[in-house]
Amino acid sequence: MAASRIVIKDRVFFKEKVFTNGSRVVNSTLENSIIGPNSLIKDSTLVNCVVEPNCSISGEVLKGQIIEENYPKIDAIKYPAPLDIRVLRSRLEKEVIDLSKFFGNYSEIISERREVYLRVLDRFEEVFGSRKLFLVRVPGRVNLMGRHVDHRGGYVNPIVFNKEVVLVASPRNDDKFVVENFHSEEFPGGSFRLSEEIPKRKISSIEDWRKWTQEKYEERTRRGEEKSWINYVKTVVYLQEYYRLDDSSFVNKLRGLDMLFYGDIPMSAGLSSSSALVVATYLATVAANRLIISKRRLVELCGYGEWYVGTRGGCGDHAAMIWSKAGYVSHIGFFPLRVSYAKFPSNYRILVCNSFVEAKKMTGAKDIFNQRVACYEIGFMILKKKCPDILSKVRYLRDINTLNFDLNTIYSMVKELPLRASREELLKQLPEMREKLMRIFREHKEPPEGYYIRDVCLFGIAECERSRIVYDVLSRGDVEEFGELMKISHDGDRVVKYRDSREEEWEWSASDEYLEHLISLPDDHPNKQLFRQPGAYRCSIRETDYLVDLLLKQEGVVGAQLAGAGLGGCVIALVHEKYVKKVVEALYREYYDKCSKPRTGVLVCVPVEGASFLA
Repeated sequence: MAASRIVIKDRVFFKEKVFTNGSRVVNSTLENSIIGPNSLIKDSTLVNCVVEPNCSISGEVLKGQIIEENYPKIDAIKYPAPLDIRVLRSRLEKEVIDLSKFFGNYSEIISERREVYLRVLDRFEEVFGSRKLFLVRVPGRVNLMGRHVDHRGGYVNPIVFNKEVVLVASPRNDDKFVVENFHSEEFPGGSFRLSEEIPKRKISSIEDWRKWTQEKYEERTRRGEEKSWINYVKTVVYLQEYYRLDDSSFVNKLRGLDMLFYGDIPMSAGLSSSSALVVATYLATVAANRLIISKRRLVELCGYGEWYVGTRGGCGDHAAMIWSKAGYVSHIGFFPLRVSYAKFPSNYRILVCNSFVEAKKMTGAKDIFNQRVACYEIGFMILKKKCPDILSKVRYLRDINTLNFDLNTIYSMVKELPLRASREELLKQLPEMREKLMRIFREHKEPPEGYYIRDVCLFGIAECERSRIVYDVLSRGDVEEFGELMKISHDGDRVVKYRDSREEEWEWSASDEYLEHLISLPDDHPNKQLFRQPGAYRCSIRETDYLVDLLLKQEGVVGAQLAGAGLGGCVIALVHEKYVKKVVEALYREYYDKCSKPRTGVLVCVPVEGASFLA
């Protein structure tokens, strides 16, 4: 970076510049630059700039911050000052805090949540004493359409519901995080120092972060520590990296927290209990350090930060938790992040039905999840190599859609992909990508039957199409069409089908014959439409398929599908409110009682407000 002390009048673009003490910059664009003390920056756009103390930015004074594009008109995270625990408890007890802004007019939910918050405050005081603190609530997420595609640029269409991770946190004067759990017998606490967890050298790219987090995961595995829930709290190292200038200096050295977590989101159930831990941690850390950061940037940091635990997901869950609004379905797109809202269908409820088969991302399921993501990445490499002219302007899998290509072109491209391929075959087919392939292979075990590249990629392309068009379906209130999309989407994850209580293997494949048949159909034929192709991602299991088929037989159920990443967990159903009781009774009678599962497996959910501070 070159240092400069200048006065600018005409619009100039600066990148990676150091402006010394007292610089004046007017009507310019500054990117990845350092602005020295006492400088004046007026009518300018700042992108990832470090602003040192006592600078004037459009009239505001900022200290030690990374300023984002379009500051000060960013949708910044809002947080209160820390509040004395006794004051917060009193406000909750006297109902001074209006919980209806989070939960609407559902008095039972409000009463139940207030009791939870008071119990967690009492426990915090037992563990840490009477302190000034923040209380953060982060609800669980139900994604109604757009599974497995947020990291491919596809939309998600979630609501958040009335089960939460609750975090009570008090700022410390050092970088230590002391972490306790309300359920301490099952989840023992611990502590760590941020300075001892961050990488030795500055992370310069997302690929560097991916490599480092894989190395950390392997190191923890050797020590037998990969299953600790506290690893989700340690993801905050990525927030510290965001404020890092070089190997040894930081824009902001983050203060640590004394933390007590409580959670009643069902775990390993596809409802994002782990991502809620991450979001709560980041929000409390932002508040404790008085950071100026946009919701958009925080969502990205949470998504990539969660790679620390060894998974390779996107930021859809985190975006849902930050942006959701009570009574609405969020329509969230990626690359770039953007959000709009469609009204949740009136007179309907979402049933979340737990299979009680746990999808443990930190054990065997991680391999399968990462294998599927690898199919996307490898398939995209193959398409870019085989169809360079057609795909010259395509950046993500989601861009292979009916806005950019006709249906015959899409199906012809998919046909270029191998149905199945081993690692040896892929290295021969893509010798120029050997280094990238070896990095991908390192993140999971090789599937013995090979990578199902074509089936997975067709699921992703079609699911991106479904997740894009569902906004219009919901906006016009077409509940039946929405239900049909849910059914098709679930078929893309199926492993079995239940017909008259008989289990049949679900055999679906994007064979050459099937794709040639689609190409032969007229463009307006219903069966030819991209959104009607299930593809085959295969992350359901027999129990979740059974629950979906059981639900679809019940009166009042318009759609049902797998929730979350799969391999266990929950299914969701859209049910008219007048049939909810009968549907729940059928679930108990036909699944929970017959399978000796707990009679606590069904949640009746309403869309509530996203993550927020009570104090």
